[in-house]
Amino acid sequence: MEVTWKNEVLNNVRRKGLGVNGQVAKVTWRIENFSSMKGKKHCSENFTVDGNIWQLCIYPKGDKVDSLSIYLHFADSAKLASKETVHAHFRISVINRLDRKNSKTRGTSLKFEANEPPRGFVSFLSLTELHKPERGYLLNNVCLIEAYVATYKTDATVPEEKINEFFTSLESEFLSSNTNFSRKEVQEALAEVEEALKITPVAFYSSEKHSSLKHAFKILASFDGSSTTLTVKQRQELLAMEKSLKNLADRAAKVSQDKTSLTTKESDKLRAESKLDSKRAKYKDLESEVEKKLAALRVQVEEAQKKRDKMLAEYKAEAKKVEKEEKSVKAEWEGIKASISSIKEKI
Repeated sequence: MEVTWKNEVLNNVRRKGLGVNGQVAKVTWRIENFSSMKGKKHCSENFTVDGNIWQLCIYPKGDKVDSLSIYLHFADSAKLASKETVHAHFRISVINRLDRKNSKTRGTSLKFEANEPPRGFVSFLSLTELHKPERGYLLNNVCLIEAYVATYKTDATVPEEKINEFFTSLESEFLSSNTNFSRKEVQEALAEVEEALKITPVAFYSSEKHSSLKHAFKILASFDGSSTTLTVKQRQELLAMEKSLKNLADRAAKVSQDKTSLTTKESDKLRAESKLDSKRAKYKDLESEVEKKLAALRVQVEEAQKKRDKMLAEYKAEAKKVEKEEKSVKAEWEGIKASISSIKEKI
């Protein structure tokens, strides 16, 4: 088992409603070969908050439960007078190193009295969940624990949600302070960035890995190795890259949405073209049918016209014949009348 311990402190921190005394400690406890830890209980190095000494204590196999147990120990509690108390806001996280935003986090307000035993979370994370490599809590058998501790003056009860929000608001301040990260932390941050770059920008956008990478880029930009110190320009480029990745992922997602929209429009266009081709074919069919009907009607008209002309010719001939016969009858009639008149004169 190899342990790396880091203690960072912010001073003059003030938050309304939380009564923080002014100092906040962030401790990072990295435990390699976690599953081979011997013994029931393990405690961290001491760290100080507002002049009081504290420790983190873990039970890797659980404190009489099938879960990882994590406690905060007030190492100075023996010095407290009877009925004297020390209040602490406390947040603990077991970091998910596949996706930091899925880390297991709990927060609470604790009250310590004289000779107080360690207090915290008996069932923090189930051992089954903890030991699943795909969950990211024991990546390469390394467990990374982060804790924030701040003392406060009042005895007021503060909801866990508000405590978590308070410590979360300080994360960027810790990262922007003169924090020295170990080479292993930097290598892990670099590996995290390289792993994210293996996927496509669209997949990156969908995976919501940006929150984890933001932390990784800040670690890289803060690294100050003895022989590999980054220049100011390189640090600026790293921080700019983090923003560029987010921007590229957003743009890639927009391109993907636009392509989907174009696919829909292409389908609409093909349907419109299909409908147009169908109507054109129907028009041609109707046009051909109409032309056939017109041709047949034209023949009928011509035949009707010929029939009419024939009938007209026959009518004219018959009319002349009738007129001639009428004139003949009239003439003969008048002749008979004339003859009768002549005879009458002689009788």
